[in-house]
Amino acid sequence: MASSSSNNVNEIKEVSWSYNLATEFKIYVNNQITQDKGCLMRYVEERNELRKIFEESQDPISVSDRLGPFKKKRGAIIGCLLETQKRERNRIIMLTALINDIIDGIREKERQAKLMEVHEQVSSDEDKSMIRMLVFWGYILAVILYVLILSL
Repeated sequence: MASSSSNNVNEIKEVSWSYNLATEFKIYVNNQITQDKGCLMRYVEERNELRKIFEESQDPISVSDRLGPFKKKRGAIIGCLLETQKRERNRIIMLTALINDIIDGIREKERQAKLMEVHEQVSSDEDKSMIRMLVFWGYILAVILYVLILSL
């Protein structure tokens, strides 16, 4: 994954001829992470509320043994309650899987953002050393030209 993220940043920099587009891309990824975290919080709240409802729905089934005038309908009532619990349990399982996927996605985006920062730092260091080298060779060339002019 590291190389593909670095390649993406390199491609963006090459196309834009500047770091501005790469910086904008990094900002975009960070905004996505923020939005994903907000979404994650909403799903966690929904799952927790559903768990609470699920736990509270356990009581009516045990209470249904003492239904009094509804004893004839007891089987249908318990069946309905159990079906509702089953659907709620399935929703909890699906929400948990979705939450785990969102967490994995956030971690992956955070790794990409970190790799972009590292790559940007490395590129900046490479640019600085390239400039130093060009200045050095420019100075050497200037000295050679100066010596040649003096020798004429």
